[in-house]
Amino acid sequence: MTGPVAADPPGTPGRNHPFLITDVDLKGRGYTAEEFLFSGTANSYDLPVPSVANEPPLPTADKVVSEHPYRTRLTVYRPADPARFNGMVFVEWTNTTANYEVPIWWQRNHEFLLREGYGYVAVAANQAAVHAEPNGLRSWSPGRYGSLNIPLVRQTAEPEDPWHHDDQLSYDIFAQGIKAVRAVPKVMGGLPVRKVIAGGHSRSAVHLGVYVNAVHPRAPIADGVMLLIAGRQVRTDLDVPVMKVLTETDFGGAYDEGTQISARQPDTDRFRTWWITGTSHGDHQSELNHAATRVRDLPNDPLPETDCTPPSLSRIPSHHVVAAAMDAMVKWIREGVPPAHSPLPEFRPTDPPALVRDEHGNALGGIRVAPFAVPTATDQGITSCGNFLVGVHLPFDAATLHSRYPSHSTYVRAIKQAARQNARDGFLLERDAAELIANAESSLVGTGLSYGPRCANVSTFLNNPSTSILRDHTQIYYFRGGKGLLVLLDHATRLVAEGYTAAQRSDHTARKNKFEEAIRSVRRYRVGVERLRRQGRADQAIADLLVRYADILIERISADMKPA
Repeated sequence: MTGPVAADPPGTPGRNHPFLITDVDLKGRGYTAEEFLFSGTANSYDLPVPSVANEPPLPTADKVVSEHPYRTRLTVYRPADPARFNGMVFVEWTNTTANYEVPIWWQRNHEFLLREGYGYVAVAANQAAVHAEPNGLRSWSPGRYGSLNIPLVRQTAEPEDPWHHDDQLSYDIFAQGIKAVRAVPKVMGGLPVRKVIAGGHSRSAVHLGVYVNAVHPRAPIADGVMLLIAGRQVRTDLDVPVMKVLTETDFGGAYDEGTQISARQPDTDRFRTWWITGTSHGDHQSELNHAATRVRDLPNDPLPETDCTPPSLSRIPSHHVVAAAMDAMVKWIREGVPPAHSPLPEFRPTDPPALVRDEHGNALGGIRVAPFAVPTATDQGITSCGNFLVGVHLPFDAATLHSRYPSHSTYVRAIKQAARQNARDGFLLERDAAELIANAESSLVGTGLSYGPRCANVSTFLNNPSTSILRDHTQIYYFRGGKGLLVLLDHATRLVAEGYTAAQRSDHTARKNKFEEAIRSVRRYRVGVERLRRQGRADQAIADLLVRYADILIERISADMKPA
């Protein structure tokens, strides 16, 4: 174990900083980040190429060849004050679907980890994380990562699949990363580690499913396993609890190889599956939470500026349900209290099974988070356009919204009831329920105002610059002293909507006045972002992105002031 490795500030020339290191204000949250390089030897096993198909659990693997040398990295986020550490560490098998290493679990759930005092470690276990072109670690920064090496050791006769590298060494590499968390004190800064929970998103969950079935039983090292938005069936004789948390994409018929619903397993005293309807594999939150670091470290991998018809990226917050699952897993391990049983989605008995949907196209049954139980849009897990994994988000028209929510208080009251029920059922944490309620209170639903493009929450910001999407980009960072930024954007959203409403009455003077006032509010927001940057509360990459977006928004609102 080498490190922690010295680093330059992120974004400085030379790329001598950890790849995709977080842009969150760690110091202000009482956390520290460190990167280590670690090496050893790993076994290869008699395992097939991992597949998203829900195949039966594999038997315990036999070792084929030992003593394969490797060298890779792990990234650590931990409380700076030992008194804040709760003794639990989540270890992520990082994802390489994009052909570079992405810590999806951290990106989506860092707020939960930071506020609750958890440790987090990301392990680069796959060959693509190190060797892929052009953004594998070695290519991205030869000076920092040139010594890394994970051989691609194959044990099958199948041709190489770029999506499912037969990474026979990855299972031992990941396990040795967990072992380092437990056995090498400097990795966690000397903090006393009590329990370690392994997890992975999407293709990493597929690899982790192979690991927990076939390799973990040889030498158990994790205290619990979380298979997130993917994962195969698991064996019933495991000695650790396993949770599988699925979006609608994963059980709604997205994969030719089979759906999670057709291969579902019953809950047991060691296994739970949570089914979240209305959610997509890649969603709005996942686009927001890595935008600034992607611009900083991957300038040649542009943010999306086009969209599908109907528009994509479900707005239903699956990450909040994952946070509740993480909390439930900890209680399961520490206290022996099992997580809640998820209701199943409703399916028609077809082959393959088809989701039952309401008149708006929203699926019935499953875990229904408040914004889906009290809908303002059609949110689905699968789209027929482009990348099917990003789902659908199609806002209701004005007539539908008015018929459902004749007043703002009607809408807020319904959200409060649904969010509090989610919390009572165990699928939402109280603080996240409160956030959803606050978002509803600041919304325009039920006000009768018109949603034009500059305030509508649809698609991505670059495809549809709007005050509400900029608010989402801002909220995910939970800036210290940043609530005023949300207030300014909420004010701008109302003003823009009032401007569109005035235009419908042909009152172009009122529209111009409202839009001009909205621009002033966005400009004050821009000044606020710069102030947080100077105070060290907003990372340079974040501030650059938000200021850029504010400038684009001001330009677009100005253009919309002109009569059609």
